[in-house]
Formats: sequence, C-alpha cells, structure tokens
Amino acid sequence: MKKRLILRIVGIGIFHIVLYLYVVPFVIYPKFGKNGFEFTVVIAIIISIAVLGTMFCKKKIKGDQNE
Repeated sequence: MKKRLILRIVGIGIFHIVLYLYVVPFVIYPKFGKNGFEFTVVIAIIISIAVLGTMFCKKKIKGDQNE
C-alpha cells in the first residue's frame, strides 16, 4: 500500500512538472493565452484530486499484509 501511495504522489508530481514546465508555456499559452492557462490549471487540479481520491476508495484485498 505504501509503495503504491508513493508512486501515485510521485506520478502526480511528474505530471505537474511536465505540464507546467513544458506543455503550458510552450503549447497552451502561445496558442490560447490566459484562458487556456486557467483551463489547464483547473483540469490539472481535478485530475490530481481524482487520483488522490482513488487511494481512499480501495477495497481491502484478502490476505494483503502490506498495511
């Protein structure tokens, strides 16, 4: 469980790094301007909340000793 939690948090971090350091400044902002930037930020936050929310919806697996 802890390994999956760490992987999800690291994955979200990598997602945000790529999004804010490459996609937004070089792809979204030049083409769509401020509205595109705001839309991208909202979508990134929604995706992050959804990924973090799935950690609490996990069913307990019989015989799982990692908790």
